Amino acid sequence: MINADNCPLLSNLNKIYTTPMGSERIRKNLSLGESITDVVDFCKKKISSPDCKITRQGKNWYCEIDGIYITVNAYSYTIITAHTTAVKYPRSSRLLSLSKHETTITKRPSFTAIKSYEEFSKYYWYREELQTICKSLNIDASGMKAELNHNIEEYFKGNFIPPKKSNTFSPSVTKHHTSPKAATSITTLTTQTSLIECGFCFNQRFRDFFSQQTGIDNFKFNVDMVATVRKVKETNDISFTLGDLLDIFYGTKTYAKYDKVSLQWNKFVHDFCADPATTHFKNKLKTASILWKEVRTSTREKIYTTELLKEFSDIINKEN
Repeated sequence: MINADNCPLLSNLNKIYTTPMGSERIRKNLSLGESITDVVDFCKKKISSPDCKITRQGKNWYCEIDGIYITVNAYSYTIITAHTTAVKYPRSSRLLSLSKHETTITKRPSFTAIKSYEEFSKYYWYREELQTICKSLNIDASGMKAELNHNIEEYFKGNFIPPKKSNTFSPSVTKHHTSPKAATSITTLTTQTSLIECGFCFNQRFRDFFSQQTGIDNFKFNVDMVATVRKVKETNDISFTLGDLLDIFYGTKTYAKYDKVSLQWNKFVHDFCADPATTHFKNKLKTASILWKEVRTSTREKIYTTELLKEFSDIINKEN
């Protein structure tokens, strides 16, 4: 146990913080009631208590008091997690068990080892990975990430969404399936025009149409419109009109939501490159991908922080 008189953690108590996601996780793990408005302040008081047993193992500080275990990163002073004694760490080797436990809850397991959607949703999955999972479960593997995630969520609820059958057109149906050449014959666009039949695409013609409808100069399609058009075309939904797409723009209708999680990698790289602490890296994209891999396969927030450079310095030096 660390002596309180020369404990760096206590000397830097004012630096201790956690992320909004971390705060929610700690509140849930410790079953903190509404009377506790500041989770970080609650943890600081526990850590600074004379009865708190503080130990250092590797990159983390471990604080034990009143049946609570609080884990703090030794470099960034971020509260990583907090648990009650319900976790049941072996008393004979508490530090080793804590270290193993932190590895277990931060590293992404294989899908077959995951028992609930709540656990599944803690981790980042690429669209290709989600498709592979859906195919292995024999459920629908089409659509964007948001739809794939929904299908997996339903699977954990016991609802199996079967794979979509490929569109086959009988002679009576074929007349409704407009070819690209026929689509160009529609010269006048209205809000009643079928998106499929007019051969919709994100070009100036349709940009001008929506500019007239909204009164917005230099009209730009939003991400939910992009997701919607993709789904309409995938399902060949000829009933979906330009007016419906206009409702998507105004947010008065929902058809398909763009999965904004897919933007996390782009923001991660942007923030990494913008950090003055990364200027000395010759191959920034490679280094960012090294850190992203550690973040992506963990339960931590999918964001870049300077502290990651210190935390994973060994891995960066080894792979660069």
